[in-house]
Amino acid sequence: MDLVIVLRYRKAVTYGLHVLLGALEEHDTPTRYDVRFATTPEATAEEIEAALARAPRVLVLWSFYSPDAEALAAELATIRSKVDSPRVRHVAGGVHATAEPVQTLDAGWDVAAVGEGRPRCSRSSTRAATRPACPAWSTATPPARS
Repeated sequence: MDLVIVLRYRKAVTYGLHVLLGALEEHDTPTRYDVRFATTPEATAEEIEAALARAPRVLVLWSFYSPDAEALAAELATIRSKVDSPRVRHVAGGVHATAEPVQTLDAGWDVAAVGEGRPRCSRSSTRAATRPACPAWSTATPPARS
């Protein structure tokens, strides 16, 4: 296993995650990965811990609207207090990450995926020395856009 993707799955915001899962299914990659769903902060921490025992890299994917940003930042802090590793990247996507990428990064996420799922992302300059750029974190080549 090369990678475990943990989806912080919330009933209110699932559309983007479903699109991402469909794209992963269609994208041919040599990266061996598993996808796990977590519906609570506790379950997310448990999935991350289990993933660290099985794979060298873990991506935790979040998608949320601006009204939820503060509560989810607190949730992220709780999860990081239970399990944190340089092998884990928390990636925020959705409306808030697109509209407020710097605020998203400052709130604790490692990557803010900006836009409609294009292979671009932002990162905080304060983390530049300790966190690799987004393309270096992925071994898969993004599909060509038409």
